[in-house]
Amino acid sequence: MKQFAIGCAGMILGLIVGVILVLSATAFLNLGASSMAIPTPDPRLPDVTVNVTAAFVNTQLQQAVRQSNLARQANVSLAAPNIVRVALTTDVTVAGKALSVDATVTMRVAAQNGRIVLTIEKIDAGGMTLPVTFATQTVERLRAQMEDQLNRLVTRALQGLTLKLINLSVAPDGVTLGFK
Repeated sequence: MKQFAIGCAGMILGLIVGVILVLSATAFLNLGASSMAIPTPDPRLPDVTVNVTAAFVNTQLQQAVRQSNLARQANVSLAAPNIVRVALTTDVTVAGKALSVDATVTMRVAAQNGRIVLTIEKIDAGGMTLPVTFATQTVERLRAQMEDQLNRLVTRALQGLTLKLINLSVAPDGVTLGFK
């Protein structure tokens, strides 16, 4: 009878330990499953990000300036936050006289309606800061040409894809474009 009682007590103790182990394993597995859940993507973040070097942007924009005959020489530099500076030498006519002017045009870059948009912020010509309202045909044509060239590059790169430009960030070393 003593052996029977020890056997029953061992069975009950084994059953209790088994239940504790099963409950612990279930809790552990549920905890692991909840931490491995896939997070919901943030709709404000791009699905695809493209980085373009400052050297590439400079080459492409210089090409646009040369093709349009707006300036003899142009150099593009990038700055944070979202600034493009174009230093150029151009010919202007003042009071019937042709003058060669070294100018720097500072433009802000933004993404609007799936396109890159440039807005003139500042014009420095020959050491003088000119009001933006004084933007000559040459400066406005420069802005429009650069904007067109940048948008053509993006369109060509996205050909066949359904992505849309949602944001961009300009830094001295390049441009980061975000697409959704």
